[in-house]
Amino acid sequence: MEASFLYSPAFIISALITLVAGGYAYAYLPRQMRSAYRQSLLTLAGAVETKDTGAAGHGERVAAHVVATAMEMRIPRSRIRRMEYAAVLQDIGNVRVPHNILNKQEALTGDEFDIVRNHALVGAEIVEQVSFLRDIALIIRHHHEAWDGSGYPDGLKDDDIPLGARIIAVCTAYDAMTHAKAWHPAVDEDTAVKTIRAGAGAKYDPAVVDAFLRGLKKRRREERDVT
Repeated sequence: MEASFLYSPAFIISALITLVAGGYAYAYLPRQMRSAYRQSLLTLAGAVETKDTGAAGHGERVAAHVVATAMEMRIPRSRIRRMEYAAVLQDIGNVRVPHNILNKQEALTGDEFDIVRNHALVGAEIVEQVSFLRDIALIIRHHHEAWDGSGYPDGLKDDDIPLGARIIAVCTAYDAMTHAKAWHPAVDEDTAVKTIRAGAGAKYDPAVVDAFLRGLKKRRREERDVT
């Protein structure tokens, strides 16, 4: 997909049409259509991810971690589904971030970092236009907040941060560390786990970290059993 199209009003309009049509399908059509809607969200997120080298599949992987973590926390399935959608669409606001900034290998300038941080606000604004997804807008807006209040865009802390955003923060960090990007190589799983654990109580909600690590351990054990 051409980068110029990703900046254009046409892309935003097509994205909104996809979201609205999918919302109708979810609300009024059989369960099979819900699966089709999920796939349409993944396709939409994937189009945005093409701007960011190394980001392919990020939304889908984070969504899988979010679902596993939320299940460990015994969150109702209806809420988990909303968190999953928020995870898939968390970075849709990158549509407004220039390609050269997303893929810059050197440290970002202050102005460039402000542009990157604005993706959370843009993403929230996009999904707010769709009544079916309006309830996940705050999750998208706050998925870069930190437990100690040092995050963005609003500096929320502790339980003031929506639970879905707290879960996505942990899952996003893990996925970002374990997959190479333009500005950093991938680290191994043990290193990523140690970093996440060290951030509990500061950057991340400790309860979410515990649930994430339990879910990760179970999935890795299941994978070993299969092989």
